Amino acid sequence: MTTEYDLSDRSSIRQFMRHQRSQLSPQQQLQAARNLSQIVFTQPWFQRAQNIALYLANDGEMDPIVVMEKARYRGKSILLPSLSPTKNGHLCFAPDDGPQIKNKFGILEPDPRRNTLVPAKQLDVVFMPLVAFDENGGRLGMGGGFYDRTFESLKQNSLNKPRLIGLAHEFQKVEKLPIESWDVPLDGIITDIKAYKVKT
Repeated sequence: MTTEYDLSDRSSIRQFMRHQRSQLSPQQQLQAARNLSQIVFTQPWFQRAQNIALYLANDGEMDPIVVMEKARYRGKSILLPSLSPTKNGHLCFAPDDGPQIKNKFGILEPDPRRNTLVPAKQLDVVFMPLVAFDENGGRLGMGGGFYDRTFESLKQNSLNKPRLIGLAHEFQKVEKLPIESWDVPLDGIITDIKAYKVKT
């Protein structure tokens, strides 16, 4: 099977995968979200986790809404990312039930000035959106680098770090992503089909 993108070109992969995501119907997205949640809830590390960072899906991203609802029902603390008002290019995290605003990209997020912020090191699991991934933990995002900058210190100090898990549709997997020095590797990826464990 020939691919319709250049595996050595990040922007080519990004464009192709965003197009593929845009072809999914709302029904397909919801079914994928349900399938994903079933796999997430079988993971022992998720069952132990209490502070869980998720995201509000945008641009056809794998939607963690079912995971969010089930986790809330089981008493877990759900946090969402916001653009940090004090550290340019970084994310901060706040409870999902507080006041929200639209950020400069038009994406809804907790208002970082009207919510109690939770330090990233207090998170047990961070679920991250992505455009493409490989089985080595490589993640291609939208290109803003917000997650990479926020968690770059984890590459040096792995103690007490949150587990970084990418969420994706299975078709977003590629053989090997071109990785840059600033890319923070994932600890695992979960799709609507299976869980990929990169590190324990």
